[in-house]
Amino acid sequence: MKRIVCIVLSLALLLSCLSFAAAEEKKTLTVWIPQYQFGDGISDQDFWDGVFDPFEEENNVEVKVEILSWSDYNTTIYTGLLNNDGPDVVYVTDNYDLVQADLLLGLDSYLTDEEKDNYLLWATGPVNAAGEHVIVPMDDGVAMGFVNKDILAEAGIEAFPEEWDAFIEACKTVQEKTGKQGFLQNWGATTGTSALMLAFWPYYFQAGGTMLDENGEIAINNEAGLQTLEFLKKFADEGIFDETIVSEGESIDKFAAGEVAFVVADLNKGNTFTNNGVNWEYFFSLKGPAGYGARTATDSFAVASKAKERGNEELAVKALTLVTSGAVMDRFHSEVFYLPPFTKDATYTQNEAYTALTSEHIDDVYVVSEFEGKASFEKELQANIQMMFMGDLTPQEVLDNTMTYYAEQIKQ
Repeated sequence: MKRIVCIVLSLALLLSCLSFAAAEEKKTLTVWIPQYQFGDGISDQDFWDGVFDPFEEENNVEVKVEILSWSDYNTTIYTGLLNNDGPDVVYVTDNYDLVQADLLLGLDSYLTDEEKDNYLLWATGPVNAAGEHVIVPMDDGVAMGFVNKDILAEAGIEAFPEEWDAFIEACKTVQEKTGKQGFLQNWGATTGTSALMLAFWPYYFQAGGTMLDENGEIAINNEAGLQTLEFLKKFADEGIFDETIVSEGESIDKFAAGEVAFVVADLNKGNTFTNNGVNWEYFFSLKGPAGYGARTATDSFAVASKAKERGNEELAVKALTLVTSGAVMDRFHSEVFYLPPFTKDATYTQNEAYTALTSEHIDDVYVVSEFEGKASFEKELQANIQMMFMGDLTPQEVLDNTMTYYAEQIKQ
């Protein structure tokens, strides 16, 4: 009897040790994603925690999702990817420096051909020194123009003024005849990247500009750059911008309140305008010296190179494929924030008018390129353009000063 009791106790102790060992083997994955929910819906944290709950059970892993601020996001993730306690899976905006520093895991050998084929923009993503793709590119959507049809009618403007000079005159007419503002943009954005995405690059493309030279370096000190800045300066000279230059979101809020005739904004803002009773419609872009031009961008999801050092790379890639799956992104785009689908298995779309307009102008959509020191360059360009609006720099001086900064502070 004592022998049986000893055996039972030994087995119990063994099982306890095995359970303890299993518990010790439970891995932890860290996922970094920026905040997208600024409304009244489900929070980003609750959404992503819900996505990963079944994943944790199925894979005996704890997933720590951290929702980060957009402020200094690029710097935050760059620093985090250098550290051992940084993310395993990460949402990436500017990827140039991350690729050059080999901070992102090569994905080709971890994904099946079927999985890679499912990503619509897979072939456009950057590769590392070994020739492996390192991101899953998203489609951030084209930044569209919005027009308040009631304000145009009040101002007696029958047709949308597409050409640059005609647009300036229409804005002045709106202000003279209605007392409302003609046009506002987000020059007070928290980052140069955010400001230029809506308030510089589209006009640069409309002027026929290309971002990079034959060496892959930024080059905007050209005729298109000068035409763009001279056009933007007219808004200040003609009193279309207010003197303080609007903060990020203020132009959107004022348009939603029926106080502004035209804005350029991300496509998802249409729901806000509709809910506020604005009688609005899209316009694809203005028409500059070279024609139409609107920008898009490709943020992405990636796996940190250090995930391999932690022994987490297989689980991290599995988490990456979950996050970027059509099923999860359909939910994200319907519950949190709308963006166009970026996988073949996604089904959720939001606005037929937007889809029709982008399809009609597919050759007029330009991707904002990645290049060395992009965030610092765009911060400098934003600051110099603001100085131009205040009368402290000419358009040519903006170009000269910005490119001098690039050559002396970034390239060296």
